[in-house]
Amino acid sequence: MSGNHVWKRRLHDPAKRARRAARVVRHIRFVYFGNVDDDSLFGEYHHDLVTAEVLMDRVLSARAAGVKAVQLHLHGDVEDRIFNRPPRGSFYQVTPEYIRWYGRDGARRAEPMVREELAIELMDEYGYGYNTALDIATTNSGALTRADQTWLLARAKSPIYLRPLHATEFHQLIRAIEAAYDAGFGDSQVVRANRDIARRAAAILGTAMDEYVEAPFHTPELAEAFAEFHGAHLLRVAHARLAGLQPMPVTGVLGWFSAKRARIYAEVQARLAAR
Repeated sequence: MSGNHVWKRRLHDPAKRARRAARVVRHIRFVYFGNVDDDSLFGEYHHDLVTAEVLMDRVLSARAAGVKAVQLHLHGDVEDRIFNRPPRGSFYQVTPEYIRWYGRDGARRAEPMVREELAIELMDEYGYGYNTALDIATTNSGALTRADQTWLLARAKSPIYLRPLHATEFHQLIRAIEAAYDAGFGDSQVVRANRDIARRAAAILGTAMDEYVEAPFHTPELAEAFAEFHGAHLLRVAHARLAGLQPMPVTGVLGWFSAKRARIYAEVQARLAAR
């Protein structure tokens, strides 16, 4: 193979592009129309550009800080409920939701019980087996898993510029990027520039997701950019874990099982992306 062909292959290799994108991109900035009235269609369009920029900044900043940047199964209403304790008097009997918020003596818990803790409490109180108790805690209360509650509490304490996105904000970001791409009016150079930037934003977003996600965009060009970079990123993560390049926090036999589980999981995610 000639040197020119090797160079072109490297230039267009999605895995290398995904790695390079994840490493160097810190901000996404769009081009704004000049000298326009904020009450016009341009004003609404500019609002979408600002929304996309701000939310993308938060994704990239959280990612750079080592935080899971997007949590797709946690919506804004779930976050609202975790910080709004129901009054004790609103419960007419001791329910799993009551136990989640209040102790046996009626004292308020500093934080609502997580699902695993609530299941153990139900086992002690009613003699359920763990699986039954966990099912009751899941279906009869708003208790979250320990990992989800920890993520939400940490998110709430984070500075706004580092705050990762829950699902509601993620979908808001997707709509804003698509709006940036779909501008059908104004200076053609601005429109073309913003379409290129929107494709870049979609591609970078694909590198910020470490678990397989169906392309969230309706616009085919954006969906294609997301899927290409997302698949390349998951493949790169799987290769790194299979090669043992990513250290595991636990050593010994437990560390071996943890590493094996993480590598299998990464490989599955990569295969899903390659379908």
